Amino acid sequence: MNRFTNCLLIAAVSGAVLLSSCSANLGPETLPSTTPATETEETTIETTELITPEMTDPSSEAVITERIVDKYGQLKIDGAKILNSEDEPVILKGMSSYGIEKCEGFFTPEIIKTLAQDWGCDILRISLTGDKESEGYLKDPEKYFDMVCEICNMCIDQGIYVLIDWNVAYMEDSDENEEVAVDFFSRLSAIYSDSPNVLYEVDNNAFMLDEDESASAEWSDDIKPFAKAVIGAIRENDEDTIIVVGTPKACTSLDTAADSELDYDNIAYACRFFAGTHGEEYREIIESVIEDDICVFINEWSMCSDSFTGGILYVESQEWMEFLSENQISWCNYAIGNDTYDDANALMFSSENYTFEQKYSGHWPNGLISGSGLFVREQMLLVETEDTADETESTEE
Repeated sequence: MNRFTNCLLIAAVSGAVLLSSCSANLGPETLPSTTPATETEETTIETTELITPEMTDPSSEAVITERIVDKYGQLKIDGAKILNSEDEPVILKGMSSYGIEKCEGFFTPEIIKTLAQDWGCDILRISLTGDKESEGYLKDPEKYFDMVCEICNMCIDQGIYVLIDWNVAYMEDSDENEEVAVDFFSRLSAIYSDSPNVLYEVDNNAFMLDEDESASAEWSDDIKPFAKAVIGAIRENDEDTIIVVGTPKACTSLDTAADSELDYDNIAYACRFFAGTHGEEYREIIESVIEDDICVFINEWSMCSDSFTGGILYVESQEWMEFLSENQISWCNYAIGNDTYDDANALMFSSENYTFEQKYSGHWPNGLISGSGLFVREQMLLVETEDTADETESTEE
C-alpha cells in the first residue's frame, strides 16, 4: 500500500483541526458537487522492535516564531522587485510540492507548521498536474479543488504564503483547457480575494504543443492569450494579488516573454533552473531581464540535472543562491510531498530506519532529510540582512 495512502490515518486522527473545504465559502451554484468522504478503513501499520540509531535521532524544533504574512502583509511588484506592505524589497523562499495527486495525505497542519517554523519556509507552492487520462484535476476536479482549498487554509492559519500553480497538461482543444483554468481560478480567487496569503501561477509547463514551435510563437500564439484569460478572471475578484506567468519552453525562455510583456500590474514571470544543467549563461539572461525592470520568480529549482539524476551539486547550487540573493529574486525549491526516489526530493521516505510516525508527523530528524533538503532548509533559514545587501552593492561598485 502507498505510504501516502497510509498517511490518511494521521489526517483522520487530526481531522478536527483540518479546516473545512472551501466549498462552504461560495454558493453551491459556483462550485462542483462534493461527495461525502467514506469512512477511513482501519489500517494496520507494521512496526519492528529493532531500534536503530537513526530512529532515535532528535526531531527538529521550531526556530521561526514570526508569521511571515504578518511581517510582510500584502505583497506587490514594483519593477523587478517584490515589495512588502511597507514598500520594502523582500525575497520569498519556499518549497514546491510534487504534483498534488502524488501528495494526497501528506500536507497536514503539523507538516505546514514544520515547514514554516522548523525550516523557515515563507511560501508553499501547490502544483496541480495531470491530464484527462491520469489522476489529477481534470479527472476529478471536485476532489482536487477541495484539496487545494484545504492546503491554502492550512497555510493561512500558519501565516505563510501559498502559490497555486496550474500545471495541468495541455489538451488538444486549447479552448477547453482555457475554460477549465478560468473556472478554477475564478472560483478560487473569489474565495481568497481578501487574503494576502494567496498568490497564483498560470501554467508552469506552458503548453509545449509543438517542440519545433519557436519560443516567440509559443508565447504570442499560446501562452499569452491563455494568461490574459486567466488573469482577467482573477482580477475580477482580486485586483492586487501577485500572479506568476509561465514562460515558453517550460519556463526556460524567460527573455522571450520579457520582450512582449503582459499589460497588467503585479505580474511576475516564471523561470526554472536545474543547478546541474543551467549555469552562468542562463544567469546572464535572467540578469538582463531584471535590468529591464521585469520581475522574475523562480517557480522551480533543483540541485540536480533536469533528468533528476546524477547527484546533487553543492557548488553550482551555492552559486545560484548567491545570485538570487544579490538580485533579490524569490524562489521555490522542487520538491516535497511524495516518496518518489529522485535527486530533487527533499525527504528520504524510502528509508526503512524510521517509523511511519517519524515520516508523516513532521519535525523530521536530519537523517530523514536528503542532502538537497538539508541544503535548502539552511538557505530558507538564512536571514537576509541590510548589511548583506550593503556588501553586495559595495562589491558591485
